[in-house]
Amino acid sequence: MQVCHVIRGIERALIQKIFKFEMSSSVNVNAKPFRVWEVLTEVSDWPAWSTVCTDVWNVPGDGITSVGKNFGFKLRIGGRQIPFNVSVTRVESSEAIEWSSTKFSITAVRTISVAAHGTGSRVVDSKVFSSPILPIGVAYPRWLIRRMTESWLNDIKMESERSS
Repeated sequence: MQVCHVIRGIERALIQKIFKFEMSSSVNVNAKPFRVWEVLTEVSDWPAWSTVCTDVWNVPGDGITSVGKNFGFKLRIGGRQIPFNVSVTRVESSEAIEWSSTKFSITAVRTISVAAHGTGSRVVDSKVFSSPILPIGVAYPRWLIRRMTESWLNDIKMESERSS
């Protein structure tokens, strides 16, 4: 009986690994956290300074700093422009924002956090991808997502430092 429970646990872990994966990247920024937070949450300005984000729409007039806000943006990924409609699912004032979206049965939950680090800030961009039907844990272009994420973080760094 114990062996069956262990085998089922291993099966669940393998299945979860096949249909889900996580990744995280970070950057240190020579600007105070409040300035990085402003850059991050002024969504309408993203296309002006980002090499990754080419368009935004339906940005709420009062911003995206509360749960339940919905907006959209288009990201340049692998030479293509891919639109996403997201919903803000968590906000920790001036510290973290999380949004989620589902596209082609893949749900992505993205959390961007900003924290004091020395005399500046550290920005962490974490993502969790899952799909009930696609084996994204074994066949998904992680290298491409990492490259896009690191470009995005570098853009945040440059804009925050430029305008601080």
